[in-house]
Amino acid sequence: MAKKALIIVESPTKARTISRLLKGKMRVLSSRGHIVDLPKSRLGVDIDKGFEPEYIRIRGKAQVVRELKEAAQDTEVVYLGCDPDREGEAIAHSVAQEIKNGAKIKRVLFYEITPKGIAEAFKSPGEIDQRKVDAHRARRVLDRLVGYLVSPLLWRTVRAGKSAGRVQTVALRILVEREREIQGFVPEEFWLVRAVFARANGETFPAVLIKIKGDNFRLKSAGEVEGIRRACAGLEFQVSGVTGRERHKRPLPPFVTATLLKEAGQVLRFGSARTMRIAQRLFEGVDLKKETVGLITYPRTDSFRVADEMINAVRELIARDYGDKYLPSAPRHYPDRKGTQGAHEAIRPTRLDLTPEVVKPYLKPDEFKVYEMVYRRFVASQMADAVYNSVEAEIKGGDFTFRAESLVRVFDGFERVYGVPDKERPLPGLETGEAVVLNDFIPEQKFTQPPPRYTEATLIKRLEVNGIGRPSTYATIVPTLLERKYVERREGKLVPTELGMVVNDILIPRFANIFAIGFTREMEKELDRIEEGDEEWRNAVASFYKPFKEDLDRALAETGDIKEGLIQRLEENCPKCGAVLAEKWGRFGKFVACSRYPECDHVKKPEEKHLSERCPKCGKPLIERQSRFGKFIACSGYPQCDYIQKGKKEPPKFLEEKCPKCGKPLIERQSRFGKFIACSGYPECRYIQRQKGRSAAEKKEEDK
Repeated sequence: MAKKALIIVESPTKARTISRLLKGKMRVLSSRGHIVDLPKSRLGVDIDKGFEPEYIRIRGKAQVVRELKEAAQDTEVVYLGCDPDREGEAIAHSVAQEIKNGAKIKRVLFYEITPKGIAEAFKSPGEIDQRKVDAHRARRVLDRLVGYLVSPLLWRTVRAGKSAGRVQTVALRILVEREREIQGFVPEEFWLVRAVFARANGETFPAVLIKIKGDNFRLKSAGEVEGIRRACAGLEFQVSGVTGRERHKRPLPPFVTATLLKEAGQVLRFGSARTMRIAQRLFEGVDLKKETVGLITYPRTDSFRVADEMINAVRELIARDYGDKYLPSAPRHYPDRKGTQGAHEAIRPTRLDLTPEVVKPYLKPDEFKVYEMVYRRFVASQMADAVYNSVEAEIKGGDFTFRAESLVRVFDGFERVYGVPDKERPLPGLETGEAVVLNDFIPEQKFTQPPPRYTEATLIKRLEVNGIGRPSTYATIVPTLLERKYVERREGKLVPTELGMVVNDILIPRFANIFAIGFTREMEKELDRIEEGDEEWRNAVASFYKPFKEDLDRALAETGDIKEGLIQRLEENCPKCGAVLAEKWGRFGKFVACSRYPECDHVKKPEEKHLSERCPKCGKPLIERQSRFGKFIACSGYPQCDYIQKGKKEPPKFLEEKCPKCGKPLIERQSRFGKFIACSGYPECRYIQRQKGRSAAEKKEEDK
């Protein structure tokens, strides 16, 4: 009996879907994510040996590796079907290193988890792409060098446990620079003048003052507006010209990762990590009534390319379901940006017969919302333009010219399926030379506005436009900044915290190169060149490391000056020795202490906020206090009364890593002893990831 071929993928869900689609023809197993990584307790990069990374097996993966090895020994060919990007290539490479035993190892790329997608993958199985592996290795080494070598500067100057990231710090810089723009913004007053005119038949219409004596202008005071009101009062007005044109509004291209995250953030109010988890589930497979199938193509992509076969299919659907007038004469093609990794298609549905209405009963509400967006956006991308009639009329009287505008949609086009129509503004059928009467003069005071704060969606769009990060990393950037408490959300906007501002002000002047937008963009291009075979990964890392090391040595030598520069002397005096008190930063954050430390060791207790609520144990007022672990509410009668109000637990944070026991996503939870990582399948699965303690060297470093 012939041995079954073996397929190894990284996700249990993906393995289950492929297994069902193949109907037992091949054995399908999962590595449950990465099986090796750099060690957490040390740098793990040998700089003197060409930046050689020290990969070690991830704790808890021994059983998974053993299962994969045993399965590989019982087959003649092993197909590695991890995701078709650098991350997937790195997983495939590490699995291949573990299961070497004489079996042939082939690489297959699944861009969609459907019978068609699987058949396409097996038409031309290849080898592991070492260039992609090297590009991933270079990124991992670069990120490790920055994270593990720059972070001690923050431990010594700001707060223990805080860290820097190669891309995250650039994102923080963008947010801080925008916040400082807002803080430094001085609003300027200006006025708009609107008017209401009437025709002879009684019809009225609005208009806006646009020119005085034929020139553009800017009104800066109520006095100027009042002068215009008086001047207009006795004037005769007439329509001096009417122009009309047809305006075409084109559909947007199908989604790529950045635009999907942006749209889901703005329309659905989903965070980027949440959107990517949902998209990954839709890609890996959903159980329908009679089949299991991936509903969308691979969701980590920056290419607008769509297979010709799918374009033809969607054009047939448009003609059949909406009529020929909704079908453009030729297929639409959307050009990619320079540097796009065009191997992937845009994010689209895998099958057009699986409409949102058909699959809705089998999807969770969040999954349905994302799938409906992907499906409708793709269909709309190949539909005809929406068409609007636009009319502009100018009304003149004396030195003053007003403009009235109308906009009316005459054909919905792609907006029938996806998109928000422009707001319509009707206008009467005005004629050139027609006399009109000024009925109402409506001045409106306004002030110039500062630039808006970024949302998660608009920040990701800014990063994408500037070539910072890649589709596989976008979803982790903002959650990392939030977790480090460098940024907080206020009404959906991202606002740097005081800690984030301080970290930015320490790092940016001292590492102006590596945390510059242009430099980071060039490093991304270097990684692309490594993947294309035009650059050797060690050379790329070396070219980065030399100037970085010079900046690092200089910054570490300035540690004392940095700490001194962060001290803010207050007007308040020390109750113990009479010297001036000062705000300082320490291992647990900001605090107030005597400026004569260590001669005087006075530390001011954090201010307590008295609450109206009473202690349920003794009846005394409750107070809000600050500890090294954060704010908490307790009884003001402490130590006689030890009541502490239990706060709301933080919602669990889903991680990319899978549970090695059951394959469900791991989550980060909060307990009375701190954060820990466990399986999201609890209580059915009780897996808990044991965390290594800090090394003695790390503790010593933090104590400094």
